[in-house]
Amino acid sequence: MLGNVAPTEFDLRFSLFGIPVRVHPLFWAVAAFMGWYPENLKFTLVWMACVFVSILVHELGHAIMAKHFGWPPEIVLYHFGGLAIYQPYSGLTTQRSIIISAAGPMAGFVLYGTVWLFDFFSFRHGLWNGLSLEARQYIIIAFNDLMFINLYWGLINLAPVLPLDGGHICDDICKSVKRYRGDILAMQISMVVAGGLAAYFFMHHQRYAGIMFALFAFFNFQSYQQRNRAW
Repeated sequence: MLGNVAPTEFDLRFSLFGIPVRVHPLFWAVAAFMGWYPENLKFTLVWMACVFVSILVHELGHAIMAKHFGWPPEIVLYHFGGLAIYQPYSGLTTQRSIIISAAGPMAGFVLYGTVWLFDFFSFRHGLWNGLSLEARQYIIIAFNDLMFINLYWGLINLAPVLPLDGGHICDDICKSVKRYRGDILAMQISMVVAGGLAAYFFMHHQRYAGIMFALFAFFNFQSYQQRNRAW
């Protein structure tokens, strides 16, 4: 997505499935802000852990698919979410680009389904009966957070709005259907959809999502103007 992801000395670094992962410190700050529970900081920590796992799984979906096609990736988690960075030096096709873009949300949906099934069967068979009421409360909150993030955020991420995954898929389709200025069409679609979603979220008092899509609409409008001037 957007923003400066320059390395810092405070970055968390590790490797997963042979893929380098770097977590910028602002990732934690934004995650905490989005799920701040002043009455119980443990709820905030649970939310932060769920955001971390969910976005990491999402980016792993992109990265593993890019690696499958022969392009070594790396993952960066930062204040605007996450990035799977790779260089498709050869063999990039519209189909492969769409598959890589879709792999992130699909990985999230798989995690959602896994958590939902585990939630259903664990409580149905009383797996948590031996735990304290407080421990069961944290488990319920973690399951709910994971399902919310991976379903709700995953669906939003598929909206045809650049720079979301759905926007990249839309961009690939527009360029393949309309080879001349297909990118302009993708920007126009992004502006309209982002503006509509911003209005929807503001009307339903979801300010964070409203601001995010308002920014997307503005950035796409700027790109549209610059692209038009270039012609």
